[in-house]
Amino acid sequence: MKMLKLTAALILPLALALPAAAQNVTITGSNGGTIQKNRDCARSNGQANCTVSSTATGANGQSATKTRARTTEAGSSSTTVTSTGPSGQTNSRSRLVTVTR
Repeated sequence: MKMLKLTAALILPLALALPAAAQNVTITGSNGGTIQKNRDCARSNGQANCTVSSTATGANGQSATKTRARTTEAGSSSTTVTSTGPSGQTNSRSRLVTVTR
């Protein structure tokens, strides 16, 4: 038990110090439909760029996608969301938030 605590105490600070890695998950429903979600973030020079992509595929093969891209830096954050429906229709929206002093 002491060895387990010691190992956890040594590994945890290292894991927290590492940059965020890509995260991927796929969920399959009982009817065969799937949802796949991918997240990737990169941080450098005081800026964070994160992208989250989701794809839902129905049991009949139709799919829809959504992608959110966010850039954050000191004083501002911009987000763009783009969606594509199963029939190919697209929608996009953007938002910019800035801090003024």
